[in-house]
Amino acid sequence: MLTEIRDRSSGWFAWIIAAIIIIPMAFFGVQQYADTQARPTIVEIGDAKITQPDFQARLSQIQNQRLAQNPELASTGILNSKEFKTSVLQSMMNQELVNYVANKFGYEVSDKQVTNEILQDPTFQTDGQFDQDLFNAQMARYGRGGGRTYKTELKSSQRLGQVVSGYEESALVLPGEVRRLLEIQAEQRRFDLITVSQSDFRDQIEVSDTDIEQYYQDNIDQFQNPDRVSVEYVELDIQRVAEGIEIEEAVLQEAYESYKSGYESDETRTTRHILLSTNDGESEAAQLAKAEELVTQLRQGADFATLATENSDDPGSASNGGSLGDVERGEMVPEFDEKTFALTEGEISDPVKTQFGYHIIQVEKINATEPEPFAAKRFELQEEEQLRLAEERVAELAEQMRNLLFENPESLAKAAEMAELEVRSSDLFSRTEGTGIASNEVVREAAFSDAVLTDGYNSELIELTDGVYLALRKKEFNSAAPKQLDEVRAQIKSALINERAIALAKQTGDDLLARANSDWSSLAQDSAVKVETYTVSMLDTERKVSPAVMSEVIKMRLDDTATKVKSFTGLNGDFHIVRLTQIAPGDLANVSDAIKDATRRILRQRNGTAMVEAYIDGLSDQLNLEINEDLL
Repeated sequence: MLTEIRDRSSGWFAWIIAAIIIIPMAFFGVQQYADTQARPTIVEIGDAKITQPDFQARLSQIQNQRLAQNPELASTGILNSKEFKTSVLQSMMNQELVNYVANKFGYEVSDKQVTNEILQDPTFQTDGQFDQDLFNAQMARYGRGGGRTYKTELKSSQRLGQVVSGYEESALVLPGEVRRLLEIQAEQRRFDLITVSQSDFRDQIEVSDTDIEQYYQDNIDQFQNPDRVSVEYVELDIQRVAEGIEIEEAVLQEAYESYKSGYESDETRTTRHILLSTNDGESEAAQLAKAEELVTQLRQGADFATLATENSDDPGSASNGGSLGDVERGEMVPEFDEKTFALTEGEISDPVKTQFGYHIIQVEKINATEPEPFAAKRFELQEEEQLRLAEERVAELAEQMRNLLFENPESLAKAAEMAELEVRSSDLFSRTEGTGIASNEVVREAAFSDAVLTDGYNSELIELTDGVYLALRKKEFNSAAPKQLDEVRAQIKSALINERAIALAKQTGDDLLARANSDWSSLAQDSAVKVETYTVSMLDTERKVSPAVMSEVIKMRLDDTATKVKSFTGLNGDFHIVRLTQIAPGDLANVSDAIKDATRRILRQRNGTAMVEAYIDGLSDQLNLEINEDLL
């Protein structure tokens, strides 16, 4: 439908996309990495390919995100497991499948829309104004060579948002669904809570040197330093090259004049339409005849909004009198777009045939927009011109660096001197994790290659992302070996105290649980036991208990005697005993309209997401995707 063609994405689209794609995209989306070697393909989806370097780059990116959120994951092996890698690949496949749908239905996002989103993004603003230096810093922080790749990925994200939004707008939410969810959320649950805190036992625990040494010997495999290497490297960055290029004011003025001369394409038109679909088994001839009859009625003075509501097969606009809002050139499929921008204000079109059926279009208003002033456009024009010149310069430098790295395999100095680059040094890193440049798996693979690690040669020039190249050589290598006891003594002592405190809390809690199950009244009257009573609902705006307790209470039911009293150990090691005493229905009359609207939106998003997920699953089966799992 037409609502699936034009841009209806909004600020929350990333939330929906995250739900579809399973693993959230990074702050700046998926980086594309390449090296000078072949790019073996893991899976093809339509015309798109997911190559091994693409996958390794995405995997490294997600691993770094997870490690930043929880550094303890580094020692678990989870981030390098087959299951984790498969989930990352699935997320990339789902993204490409949604992109396949976007291409199929002709979704488009203009460069102006992308630029406007960047300019309005608070992330890149200082005192409410766009800050070019801040933008550049953010790009560098996430491994970008400038804003070009980010803009491409932002455009892709917006197209994905259009796909999701189209399904979400057509998703039905029944009044009964809203009421039932609100009834569950508004339930008032009354319960008693006893908490045995593991922190109360920590001070009474003594850990001897013998305990620590025994734990160290019993768990020596946990205290291994893996093979680690540090490297010297040089980095050629198109953004840094671009920043060093001065653009004359006359060149910027010329670029601005060119921008103004082509600005007519940015005109928008307030448009509405009636769609008679031919995709649901309807006869094309019958639908065309019906469309021609509606055109006749409209030209004789019939109300467009009324006929659209009664006849249009576009659920997203029919209920709004066929309104599509302001349409930019290039947002619609070509046939619709061409006719829209050929109509005069108020004119009714003849039936227009597209892949969706027959459309009757009316342009309510032609909105002539003015070009941005030079001052507002200047930074973008300067960046474009700098990048254009920098591309040529970087291509030349990269080729010369390749030759010098090959001719001088045991030193980076010649290549660095020629390109006026600084030879830098990294910290030690392993095959699976590192910081700085070593957070990139492609860099780690190069550092641990035989040519670099064993033979002591320079690496090839690696392209990390558009216009960003890196070459490295071994600086220091440390073979795998157990950590010294003194290195991990404090860690072991803390682990033993924690382990024993949790065990004591559980032991005490189990004794209290036995008393609770036999005679709760007697336990509650014991002055040495602290019993707290709460009444909670999922609509509470103020948190009364921990999320762990709340989660368990929500699962409990009074019709099952086994769940009236429940015990569990929280993530922090505290032992909890919960006794549910009452579940009372909530008063929906006291639920605000804002909460009702939010609940309705949640259900619509959930139903829309389910529709997209089902479509993607079916599409995946239909395309008979073949995955080369050996490349993971």
